[in-house]
Amino acid sequence: MKANRATRPYIIGGIELSREEIVHKYLHLVKYVAGRISVNLPPNVEINDLINDGILGLIDAIEKYDDARGVKFETYAITRINGAILDALRSLDWVPRAVRQRARELERVYQELELEFGRAPREEEVAARLGLSVRELDQLVQRVRGTAVLSLEEFLPNEKGYEIPLVDTLKDDESDVTSEVESREVRAELVSAVESLSPQERTVIKLYYFDGQTLKEIKGALGVSESRVSQIHAQAVIHLRQKLKELRADLGYREDDPNVKQKYLRKPPPESDSRVERISRGEVAGNGDPTSGSATGLPGRSGERGRS
Repeated sequence: MKANRATRPYIIGGIELSREEIVHKYLHLVKYVAGRISVNLPPNVEINDLINDGILGLIDAIEKYDDARGVKFETYAITRINGAILDALRSLDWVPRAVRQRARELERVYQELELEFGRAPREEEVAARLGLSVRELDQLVQRVRGTAVLSLEEFLPNEKGYEIPLVDTLKDDESDVTSEVESREVRAELVSAVESLSPQERTVIKLYYFDGQTLKEIKGALGVSESRVSQIHAQAVIHLRQKLKELRADLGYREDDPNVKQKYLRKPPPESDSRVERISRGEVAGNGDPTSGSATGLPGRSGERGRS
C-alpha cells in the first residue's frame, strides 16, 4: 500500500520530515517572496492571495525536490514559489506578455533619453531609439495605455487626514438629463411670470436681478423715490411667488423650510378657532358670560334690546 503524499516522509537536508512539517518550517520563504513581488504591484492586489499561490509553489517544490543532488532546498523552493506566484498573476492579466514587455522597454527608453538629454525626450527621438516610425510609436503608446488599470475601490490619501475611495474623486462631465429638463421648465415658468408683471415691477426685477443695479440706481430710471422702488420690488416678488406657487409645490419648497433662505413671507392665517371667530358665531359672550349678549356677542347689546 502506497503511503499518502501528505504523510509519507520527505528528505530535506538529510532529515525525514512530513509535508506538513516542511510547509510550516519554510512558510517564511513564501511570505518573503510574496512581499518582494507585491512591492511592484498595485494596491488592489492582496498579498494574502500571493501567499496562497506561493504555498502551492512550495508544495510543488517539496514533491519534486531531490535531496541527493546536493542543492539547498531553500534555493530550489524560492524559484518554485516565485514561479507559482508569477504564473497566477499572469493568469489574471488580460494583456499579452509581448505588450507588457514593450511597455517596459518603452519606459526604459524614456528614462535613458531623459537622463541623456536632461529633458523630456521628443517623439522623434524615442521612435529613433526604438527603431520605429513616429506613427508606429503612437500605436505602441496607445496599446500600452490600455494596460494601466486602477481599482475604483482603491483608497487615496487625503489632506484632511483620512483616505477616500478613488470613485469619489471622479468628475462626471456628462450632464444630468433630469436636472436639465427641470432647469428649462423652471426658467420658462420664471420668464412667463416676469412677463406677466406690470411694467414698473418688470423693470425693477430686470434691473435689480439681471443687470445688478442697486435700488438707488433704479430710482433714476423710474423717476421715483428709493423707498417707492423698494415697495415696487417687494410687490413684484410677492406677485412672482403667487404665480410660481404651483411650481414651488412641485419642487418641494416650503415657506417654513429652515433650509431655504426667505425674505418675503406672508403672515400666517389666523387660527380657525380664535376668540374673534367664536364671538362672531355667538359661542362666547363679550364679557365672558356665555349666557349674556346677543348672537353677535357684542357687549351691552342685549341690555339695550331689553330696554327697547
